Amino acid sequence: MFGYISPFIPELKVKDRDLYNAYYCGVCRSLKNYGAGSRLTLSYDASFAAVLIAGIAGMEPNLELRSCAVHPARGKTAVVVNDEATDFAAALSVLLARYKLIDDARDGRPLRKGLLPAFRRGVKKAEAKYPETVRILAEGLDALGAIEAAPELDPDAAPNSFGDTLGKLLASCPAVPNEDKLLLNEVGRKLGGFIYVLDALDDMREDLKRGNYNIFVRSGMEDPAGAGEAILDMYINAAVLAYDLIDIKVNKPLLDNIMYIGLGAKAAEIIDRIGKENAKSGEEAE
Repeated sequence: MFGYISPFIPELKVKDRDLYNAYYCGVCRSLKNYGAGSRLTLSYDASFAAVLIAGIAGMEPNLELRSCAVHPARGKTAVVVNDEATDFAAALSVLLARYKLIDDARDGRPLRKGLLPAFRRGVKKAEAKYPETVRILAEGLDALGAIEAAPELDPDAAPNSFGDTLGKLLASCPAVPNEDKLLLNEVGRKLGGFIYVLDALDDMREDLKRGNYNIFVRSGMEDPAGAGEAILDMYINAAVLAYDLIDIKVNKPLLDNIMYIGLGAKAAEIIDRIGKENAKSGEEAE
Protein backbone atom coordinates (compact mmCIF):
# COMPACT_ATOMS: atom_id res chain seq x y z
CA MET A 1 0.00 0.00 0.00
CA PHE A 2 1.01 3.65 -0.09
CA GLY A 3 1.20 4.75 3.55
CA TYR A 4 -0.93 7.90 3.30
CA ILE A 5 -3.64 7.01 5.84
CA SER A 6 -2.50 7.30 9.43
CA PRO A 7 -3.43 9.00 12.73
CA PHE A 8 -2.50 12.57 13.56
CA ILE A 9 -0.34 11.73 16.55
CA PRO A 10 -0.38 15.16 18.33
CA GLU A 11 -4.16 14.87 18.76
CA LEU A 12 -4.17 11.18 19.68
CA LYS A 13 -4.65 10.04 23.28
CA VAL A 14 -1.91 7.81 24.65
CA LYS A 15 -4.21 4.77 24.92
CA ASP A 16 -5.30 5.17 21.29
CA ARG A 17 -1.72 5.63 20.13
CA ASP A 18 -0.82 2.41 21.92
CA LEU A 19 -3.82 0.69 20.32
CA TYR A 20 -2.74 1.84 16.85
CA ASN A 21 0.79 0.57 17.49
CA ALA A 22 -0.70 -2.75 18.61
CA TYR A 23 -2.56 -3.07 15.31
CA TYR A 24 0.53 -2.02 13.35
CA CYS A 25 2.57 -4.71 15.10
CA GLY A 26 -0.34 -7.13 14.66
CA VAL A 27 -0.35 -6.66 10.90
CA CYS A 28 3.43 -7.12 10.89
CA ARG A 29 3.10 -10.41 12.77
CA SER A 30 0.31 -11.53 10.45
CA LEU A 31 2.55 -10.78 7.48
CA LYS A 32 5.03 -13.29 8.89
CA ASN A 33 2.44 -15.98 8.07
CA TYR A 34 2.74 -14.95 4.42
CA GLY A 35 6.53 -15.37 4.29
CA ALA A 36 9.42 -13.41 5.80
CA GLY A 37 9.74 -11.18 2.73
CA SER A 38 6.11 -10.15 3.06
CA ARG A 39 6.95 -7.99 6.07
CA LEU A 40 8.50 -5.53 3.64
CA THR A 41 4.97 -4.59 2.58
CA LEU A 42 3.95 -3.30 6.04
CA SER A 43 2.32 0.15 5.79
CA TYR A 44 0.13 2.60 7.67
CA ASP A 45 -2.64 1.98 5.15
CA ALA A 46 -2.68 -1.73 6.01
CA SER A 47 -2.91 -0.92 9.71
CA PHE A 48 -5.79 1.45 9.03
CA ALA A 49 -7.59 -1.28 7.07
CA ALA A 50 -7.27 -3.63 10.04
CA VAL A 51 -8.51 -1.00 12.52
CA LEU A 52 -11.45 -0.06 10.28
CA ILE A 53 -12.56 -3.62 9.55
CA ALA A 54 -12.33 -4.55 13.22
CA GLY A 55 -14.29 -1.44 14.15
CA ILE A 56 -17.11 -2.22 11.74
CA ALA A 57 -17.19 -5.94 12.56
CA GLY A 58 -17.13 -5.26 16.30
CA MET A 59 -14.02 -7.36 16.87
CA GLU A 60 -12.49 -6.40 20.19
CA PRO A 61 -8.69 -6.49 19.82
CA ASN A 62 -7.06 -9.54 21.34
CA LEU A 63 -3.99 -7.95 22.97
CA GLU A 64 -0.94 -9.81 24.18
CA LEU A 65 2.47 -8.60 25.32
CA ARG A 66 5.08 -9.70 22.79
CA SER A 67 8.71 -8.83 22.10
CA CYS A 68 9.89 -7.80 18.64
CA ALA A 69 12.97 -9.32 16.99
CA VAL A 70 13.40 -6.18 14.87
CA HIS A 71 13.21 -3.83 17.88
CA PRO A 72 14.46 -5.89 20.86
CA ALA A 73 15.32 -2.80 22.92
CA ARG A 74 11.63 -1.92 23.24
CA GLY A 75 10.95 -4.94 25.40
CA LYS A 76 7.46 -6.44 25.35
CA THR A 77 4.65 -4.31 23.94
CA ALA A 78 0.95 -4.90 23.31
CA VAL A 79 0.19 -6.59 19.99
CA VAL A 80 -3.12 -7.57 18.37
CA VAL A 81 -2.89 -11.34 17.79
CA ASN A 82 -5.03 -14.06 16.18
CA ASP A 83 -7.19 -11.43 14.54
CA GLU A 84 -9.20 -11.75 11.29
CA ALA A 85 -8.79 -8.07 10.49
CA THR A 86 -5.00 -8.03 10.75
CA ASP A 87 -4.77 -11.25 8.73
CA PHE A 88 -6.89 -9.82 5.93
CA ALA A 89 -4.91 -6.56 5.94
CA ALA A 90 -1.68 -8.57 5.71
CA ALA A 91 -2.95 -10.65 2.79
CA LEU A 92 -4.15 -7.52 0.99
CA SER A 93 -0.75 -5.89 1.50
CA VAL A 94 1.03 -8.84 -0.09
CA LEU A 95 -1.34 -8.95 -3.07
CA LEU A 96 -1.07 -5.20 -3.68
CA ALA A 97 2.73 -5.31 -3.36
CA ARG A 98 2.95 -7.92 -6.11
CA TYR A 99 0.95 -5.82 -8.54
CA LYS A 100 2.87 -2.67 -7.51
CA LEU A 101 6.20 -4.33 -8.34
CA ILE A 102 4.89 -5.43 -11.74
CA ASP A 103 3.59 -1.91 -12.38
CA ASP A 104 6.93 -0.36 -11.34
CA ALA A 105 8.76 -2.67 -13.74
CA ARG A 106 6.38 -1.58 -16.50
CA ASP A 107 7.12 2.07 -15.62
CA GLY A 108 10.81 1.77 -16.33
CA ARG A 109 12.16 0.15 -13.18
CA PRO A 110 12.76 -3.45 -14.36
CA LEU A 111 14.89 -4.36 -11.34
CA ARG A 112 11.74 -4.26 -9.19
CA LYS A 113 10.67 -7.56 -10.77
CA GLY A 114 13.63 -9.18 -9.05
CA LEU A 115 11.82 -8.76 -5.73
CA LEU A 116 8.80 -10.82 -6.80
CA PRO A 117 10.22 -14.20 -5.65
CA ALA A 118 10.32 -12.85 -2.08
CA PHE A 119 6.51 -12.59 -2.17
CA ARG A 120 5.69 -15.77 -4.08
CA ARG A 121 4.80 -17.87 -1.04
CA GLY A 122 2.72 -15.12 0.52
CA VAL A 123 0.86 -14.39 -2.70
CA LYS A 124 -0.07 -18.05 -3.15
CA LYS A 125 -1.35 -18.28 0.42
CA ALA A 126 -3.34 -15.05 0.07
CA GLU A 127 -4.82 -16.21 -3.23
CA ALA A 128 -5.94 -19.50 -1.67
CA LYS A 129 -7.44 -17.85 1.41
CA TYR A 130 -9.15 -14.85 -0.23
CA PRO A 131 -10.01 -15.79 -3.85
CA GLU A 132 -12.76 -13.16 -4.17
CA THR A 133 -10.32 -10.44 -3.10
CA VAL A 134 -7.84 -11.64 -5.73
CA ARG A 135 -10.50 -11.52 -8.45
CA ILE A 136 -11.52 -7.98 -7.50
CA LEU A 137 -7.91 -6.82 -7.44
CA ALA A 138 -7.02 -8.37 -10.80
CA GLU A 139 -10.09 -6.93 -12.54
CA GLY A 140 -9.68 -3.53 -10.91
CA LEU A 141 -6.02 -3.11 -11.79
CA ASP A 142 -6.63 -4.27 -15.35
CA ALA A 143 -9.29 -1.55 -15.66
CA LEU A 144 -6.93 1.03 -14.15
CA GLY A 145 -4.15 -0.02 -16.53
CA ALA A 146 -6.45 0.45 -19.51
CA ILE A 147 -7.33 3.97 -18.35
CA GLU A 148 -3.68 4.92 -17.85
CA ALA A 149 -2.76 3.53 -21.28
CA ALA A 150 -5.51 5.42 -23.12
CA PRO A 151 -4.32 8.33 -25.31
CA GLU A 152 -7.02 10.70 -24.07
CA LEU A 153 -6.99 12.05 -20.51
CA ASP A 154 -9.96 11.97 -18.17
CA PRO A 155 -8.49 13.25 -14.86
CA ASP A 156 -11.32 11.69 -12.85
CA ALA A 157 -11.24 8.25 -14.45
CA ALA A 158 -8.11 6.81 -12.83
CA PRO A 159 -8.80 8.01 -9.25
CA ASN A 160 -12.39 6.79 -9.50
CA SER A 161 -11.27 3.42 -10.88
CA PHE A 162 -8.70 2.91 -8.13
CA GLY A 163 -11.25 4.01 -5.54
CA ASP A 164 -13.86 1.61 -6.88
CA THR A 165 -11.34 -1.24 -6.57
CA LEU A 166 -10.27 -0.32 -3.03
CA GLY A 167 -13.87 -0.07 -1.87
CA LYS A 168 -14.66 -3.53 -3.21
CA LEU A 169 -11.47 -4.95 -1.72
CA LEU A 170 -12.26 -3.73 1.80
CA ALA A 171 -15.86 -4.95 1.54
CA SER A 172 -14.64 -8.38 0.39
CA CYS A 173 -13.23 -9.15 3.85
CA PRO A 174 -15.27 -12.11 5.17
CA ALA A 175 -15.35 -10.56 8.66
CA VAL A 176 -17.39 -7.54 7.51
CA PRO A 177 -21.14 -7.98 8.17
CA ASN A 178 -23.23 -7.96 4.99
CA GLU A 179 -25.30 -5.01 6.20
CA ASP A 180 -22.15 -2.86 6.47
CA LYS A 181 -20.51 -3.77 3.17
CA LEU A 182 -22.22 -1.06 1.12
CA LEU A 183 -21.10 1.81 3.35
CA LEU A 184 -17.60 0.36 3.78
CA ASN A 185 -17.40 0.11 -0.01
CA GLU A 186 -18.29 3.80 -0.27
CA VAL A 187 -15.71 4.84 2.34
CA GLY A 188 -13.11 2.79 0.47
CA ARG A 189 -14.08 4.34 -2.87
CA LYS A 190 -13.46 7.86 -1.60
CA LEU A 191 -10.30 6.93 0.28
CA GLY A 192 -9.03 5.20 -2.87
CA GLY A 193 -9.53 8.39 -4.86
CA PHE A 194 -7.76 10.32 -2.11
CA ILE A 195 -4.79 7.92 -2.15
CA TYR A 196 -4.50 7.96 -5.94
CA VAL A 197 -4.56 11.76 -6.20
CA LEU A 198 -2.17 12.25 -3.27
CA ASP A 199 0.23 9.68 -4.72
CA ALA A 200 0.09 11.45 -8.10
CA LEU A 201 0.98 14.75 -6.43
CA ASP A 202 3.73 13.10 -4.38
CA ASP A 203 5.29 11.47 -7.46
CA MET A 204 4.94 14.36 -9.93
CA ARG A 205 8.64 15.16 -10.24
CA GLU A 206 9.74 11.54 -10.59
CA ASP A 207 6.93 10.71 -13.03
CA LEU A 208 7.85 13.72 -15.15
CA LYS A 209 11.47 12.55 -15.33
CA ARG A 210 10.54 8.96 -16.17
CA GLY A 211 7.67 9.77 -18.49
CA ASN A 212 5.24 7.79 -16.36
CA TYR A 213 1.50 8.30 -16.35
CA ASN A 214 0.44 11.03 -13.94
CA ILE A 215 -2.87 12.88 -14.10
CA PHE A 216 -1.24 16.19 -13.12
CA VAL A 217 1.69 15.86 -15.52
CA ARG A 218 -0.58 14.80 -18.40
CA SER A 219 -3.04 17.62 -17.79
CA GLY A 220 -0.39 20.33 -17.93
CA MET A 221 -1.99 22.24 -15.04
CA GLU A 222 -0.31 25.52 -14.10
CA ASP A 223 -1.02 24.95 -10.40
CA PRO A 224 -1.30 21.19 -9.82
CA ALA A 225 -0.85 21.55 -6.06
CA GLY A 226 -3.75 24.00 -5.83
CA ALA A 227 -6.00 21.84 -7.99
CA GLY A 228 -4.89 18.73 -6.12
CA GLU A 229 -5.68 20.29 -2.76
CA ALA A 230 -9.25 21.04 -3.86
CA ILE A 231 -9.69 17.49 -5.19
CA LEU A 232 -8.29 15.97 -2.01
CA ASP A 233 -10.66 18.05 0.13
CA MET A 234 -13.55 16.72 -1.96
CA TYR A 235 -12.51 13.11 -1.42
CA ILE A 236 -11.93 13.62 2.30
CA ASN A 237 -15.34 15.23 2.80
CA ALA A 238 -17.09 12.46 0.85
CA ALA A 239 -15.23 9.74 2.78
CA VAL A 240 -16.16 11.33 6.12
CA LEU A 241 -19.82 11.62 5.11
CA ALA A 242 -19.96 7.89 4.37
CA TYR A 243 -17.92 7.04 7.49
CA ASP A 244 -20.36 8.96 9.70
CA LEU A 245 -23.17 6.66 8.57
CA ILE A 246 -21.39 3.50 9.73
CA ASP A 247 -21.97 2.02 13.16
CA ILE A 248 -18.39 1.81 14.47
CA LYS A 249 -18.52 -0.70 17.30
CA VAL A 250 -14.89 -0.62 18.50
CA ASN A 251 -11.80 1.55 17.87
CA LYS A 252 -13.98 4.64 17.26
CA PRO A 253 -11.75 7.32 18.91
CA LEU A 254 -8.77 6.05 16.90
CA LEU A 255 -10.74 5.91 13.66
CA ASP A 256 -12.23 9.35 14.29
CA ASN A 257 -8.74 10.79 14.63
CA ILE A 258 -7.65 9.25 11.32
CA MET A 259 -10.76 10.26 9.38
CA TYR A 260 -11.36 13.72 10.82
CA ILE A 261 -7.76 14.90 11.29
CA GLY A 262 -5.22 12.45 9.87
CA LEU A 263 -6.35 12.58 6.24
CA GLY A 264 -6.26 16.37 6.08
CA ALA A 265 -2.92 16.53 7.92
CA LYS A 266 -1.28 14.13 5.45
CA ALA A 267 -2.67 16.04 2.46
CA ALA A 268 -1.40 19.33 3.92
CA GLU A 269 2.03 17.78 4.51
CA ILE A 270 2.39 16.75 0.85
CA ILE A 271 0.98 20.04 -0.49
CA ASP A 272 3.33 22.02 1.77
CA ARG A 273 6.34 20.02 0.61
CA ILE A 274 5.45 20.58 -3.05
CA GLY A 275 5.14 24.31 -2.40
CA LYS A 276 8.59 24.43 -0.82
CA GLU A 277 10.10 22.42 -3.69
CA ASN A 278 8.55 24.75 -6.25
CA ALA A 279 9.79 27.81 -4.38
CA LYS A 280 13.30 26.36 -4.23
CA SER A 281 13.22 25.53 -7.96
CA GLY A 282 12.12 29.10 -8.69
CA GLU A 283 15.02 30.51 -6.65
CA GLU A 284 17.53 28.24 -8.43
CA ALA A 285 16.15 29.27 -11.83
CA GLU A 286 16.81 32.93 -10.98
